[in-house]
Amino acid sequence: MGLFSVNFPVKNLELKDYIPLPAPKENEKLRSKYDLIANIVHDGKPGEGSYRVFVQRKSEELWYEMQDLHVSETLPQMVALSETYMQIYEQHQQ
Repeated sequence: MGLFSVNFPVKNLELKDYIPLPAPKENEKLRSKYDLIANIVHDGKPGEGSYRVFVQRKSEELWYEMQDLHVSETLPQMVALSETYMQIYEQHQQ
């Protein structure tokens, strides 16, 4: 089995065609878009290696890379270029 690449959006991931969503209440829109808020990366071989996480600070729209006790600001492009182990998205509120 070979490696393959999947591009993922950092903002406005549209999921209405893939997951069941509750019907919107009266005077509300269907909330089917999501923004990435964390991207977990595993470096190394299965069963060993280390993890790091990219986390967004929404109040300032900044991204940080964290590994153990090390925290550094990073560019959003680095989040999208990283090899993902797990992603956490947040549903749009509007």
